[in-house]
Amino acid sequence: FVDQFVSAYFTIPVTMTWQETRGLPIPDTYLGTRLNFAGLATSWLNLERMTLVADQLRFVPDMPIRMTVAGAQAEIVIGQTEITRWLERFQLPFKLELAEDGILVRNEFSGMPLAEFKTALEVVDGWFMLKPKTASFMGMPGWMPEFFRTYLPLPPLANEARIKAIEHAQGKLTLIMNLPDFEEPVTPGLLGRLQRRIFPAFG
Repeated sequence: FVDQFVSAYFTIPVTMTWQETRGLPIPDTYLGTRLNFAGLATSWLNLERMTLVADQLRFVPDMPIRMTVAGAQAEIVIGQTEITRWLERFQLPFKLELAEDGILVRNEFSGMPLAEFKTALEVVDGWFMLKPKTASFMGMPGWMPEFFRTYLPLPPLANEARIKAIEHAQGKLTLIMNLPDFEEPVTPGLLGRLQRRIFPAFG
C-alpha cells in the first residue's frame, strides 16, 4: 500500500523500505527509510538509481499531505552503459571506464589507444572533476599532465549537499551525499523537487 501511495505522487514506480514504524491506527512515521527510484532519465546523464535515505520520514496530514525528512542522505548510482551512451551521443575523443579503483580516461585515434589516465573524482565549486593520478602513453608510463581536466557529465552539486563518500566498482559509480532536513508537499512534481535539492540544474 505504501509503495502504491508514494508511487502515485512521484508518477514513477518507487520502492520504499523501512526498519520501524510509528503511529496508530495507520503508521505515519517511518524510521530507517529508503526510497528507491530506478532508471531516472534526465537532460544530463541518466541515472541507474537514486535513493533517498532518511533516519526519519513522516507524512503529516494536511492539504496537501506534507513529507518531513530528518537525517537525510542521497545515493546516486551511475552505470557504465549510460556513461558510454553519453560519450557516443557527443562523439567525444575519449572514453570513460568505471573501474574498481577509480575512473579510467582513454584517448584514442582511429581506434588506436594513445593515452590512458587513472583519475580521482573531486568536487570543485560544485562540479565533479576528474583529476589524473597516473598516466601512460602508448602503453608506457608517462609524465603527469597537470593541465588535463575533464568533468563527469553531472550538473553542479547543491550548496546544501555534502559528499560523504564516493564508491567505485566495476561498471558502477556511487555518490553518497548528506542533505539537510527538509519538508516537501506530497504533490505532483515531488521527484523533480527532490532531485533539485541535490542538483539544482537537474531536469
